[in-house]
Amino acid sequence: MKKIIELLKKSSLLLRIVALIHNLIFLNYRLNFSLKNKIVMKGVFLRGTRFKIIGYGNEVNIDPENRLNKCFIYIFGNNCKINIGKHCILTNTTLWIEDDFGSISIGGYSNSYGAHISATEGESIKIGEDCMFSHGIDIRNGDSHPIFDNNTGKRINLAAPIKIGNHVWLGADVKVLKGITIDDNSIIGTGSIVTSNVDSNSIYVGVPAKKVKDSISWKRHRQ
Repeated sequence: MKKIIELLKKSSLLLRIVALIHNLIFLNYRLNFSLKNKIVMKGVFLRGTRFKIIGYGNEVNIDPENRLNKCFIYIFGNNCKINIGKHCILTNTTLWIEDDFGSISIGGYSNSYGAHISATEGESIKIGEDCMFSHGIDIRNGDSHPIFDNNTGKRINLAAPIKIGNHVWLGADVKVLKGITIDDNSIIGTGSIVTSNVDSNSIYVGVPAKKVKDSISWKRHRQ
């Protein structure tokens, strides 16, 4: 198996052929978009994954060596972009954009085992490389519904971008709210709600999440 994987990595043509055969065998994903939008994915392995794009000028770019299992990619708007770097493994993950000019990007070699990632109001969500997300993850850069100040009539809950750095680990059931930056090499503990910026090389836990340890690093495997 290792020899086959190495061979696929060396030959982009062979990778595309094997991915095409795989997707034909597991023909249980649905593409629903018009010719006014673009989906680019070569050498990508899909299973139970759906695309629904409503609007025009939208782009979805999925780099080679990606595996998407039971995912949902949804865009309702115009001139929106979704980019997924190479060699990611996404399972039970939804990438959701509403409104115009929104964007979601995921860096290469990242894993997600159950996340809802939602960008609205033209704002972005940027996720770095080599990130690891557990199940029950919720990342939203907006509140979905407007809230107004009764005295001024002014809206008080505008969307704001989210930036997650490289090599970030989100434990199960973590929620990341709008306007947040999570710096590189950090860990967010199980069940935490991130409401303020997170420093690099640190562990944050709680509701709201607070720093409990700094000067740390982490690895995916114990050995």
